[in-house]
Amino acid sequence: MQPQRLGPRAEMEPVCLGYSHRIPYSPIRNPKKPMKKLSQETFWFHFENLQHAQGRNNTFLCYEVNRKDCDSPVSLFQGVFKEEEDKHAEICFLHWFRDQVLTELPPGEELKVTWYISWSPCVDCTEEVARFLATHHNLSLAIFCSRIYYPKKQNYQQKLRRLVLEGAQVAVMDLPEFKKCWNKFVYNDGQPFRPWESLRKNFRFQDSNLQEILSLLRGEVFSLQFNNSHWVQPIQHPSGQLHYYRRKSYLCYQLEQSNGQESLKGCLLSKKGKPHAEILFLDKMWSMEELSQVRITCYLTWSPCPNCARQLAAFKKDHPGLILRIYTSRLYFYWRRKFQKGLCSLWRSGIQVDVMDLPQFTDCWTNFVTPQRPFMPWNKLEKNSCRIKKRLRKIKESWGLQDLVNDFENLHLGPPLS
Repeated sequence: MQPQRLGPRAEMEPVCLGYSHRIPYSPIRNPKKPMKKLSQETFWFHFENLQHAQGRNNTFLCYEVNRKDCDSPVSLFQGVFKEEEDKHAEICFLHWFRDQVLTELPPGEELKVTWYISWSPCVDCTEEVARFLATHHNLSLAIFCSRIYYPKKQNYQQKLRRLVLEGAQVAVMDLPEFKKCWNKFVYNDGQPFRPWESLRKNFRFQDSNLQEILSLLRGEVFSLQFNNSHWVQPIQHPSGQLHYYRRKSYLCYQLEQSNGQESLKGCLLSKKGKPHAEILFLDKMWSMEELSQVRITCYLTWSPCPNCARQLAAFKKDHPGLILRIYTSRLYFYWRRKFQKGLCSLWRSGIQVDVMDLPQFTDCWTNFVTPQRPFMPWNKLEKNSCRIKKRLRKIKESWGLQDLVNDFENLHLGPPLS
């Protein structure tokens, strides 16, 4: 992909030239003051979500700071920062936020910060923001980017993932975000936002880059691969021909810890000639130091094969304090005895196995696709789920495990992930 930025910031590799003195969060004598709003011309030029945005040498960051309230958030501050000669917009915001906001509010007050930014943060800015979040647990940050900065560079991808692990929500601006940004941060003279012609097309391009970086799922992939219909529904190619896609094995996992730390989540895919997604998941879990007080929820497109089931069961037996819940969209070779035996080994080890229904599909969409857009169920989702649940119930009964499974399901495992 061609470089998307010209000028000093575009040539950053690997050090950000716009922020060469990396003294994190130290007070500055003359902190940059935010602007109130943007002109219409500035917004149209710098926030257009072009796939190859040449000439956009500056970054504009529109922010709002809200106090978290029991009933509804209370707005405290809003404004705009732009990239200066010596500091990027993100760093200007952090200095201002530390010196002008945190010093005026009670310590530990819960705050929610939202950014609408023309470029996603660079490598060094991403690192600084992640470190800031790591030391301010009372702060939540949502970042909506018009364009993704150097999405193919591995060092940038690693930093962006670390930012998410520190609790930041990172998403691409879609029509609702552009409208909100226009209404709140632009001198619009009362005129409504007028979308440019390629806004949705460019959104899908930018969103695809971001989802690939964060190892999450695109909405189209989720709807195709997690679809629980008995038969594969063909897709109509632009040429008019029908195309039948292959159902692959995806595993989405979310790990919640009892010590209050941010949850860890990811999405894994089984590829030809490579280990199954369940084995990749176990490799990640074995690398963690402490799993005794952890709850993990997994969403699978296919139930585990016999070998993966045995290894999952062995992992659970080695971690008796771990709560592991597996929800599957479809049952894999459910009529074969050895596959049924694999499911039995999961139940006997203490792993809860069930079939995804509307609440689980919705939760999976929210956590691994996007929380900004609601999940739209496909036709006969709940009917298909009910049919697959009956099959799973018959397997339990045929192996004499119904009472054992009922005991596990009656344990207080907590609500589904939200």
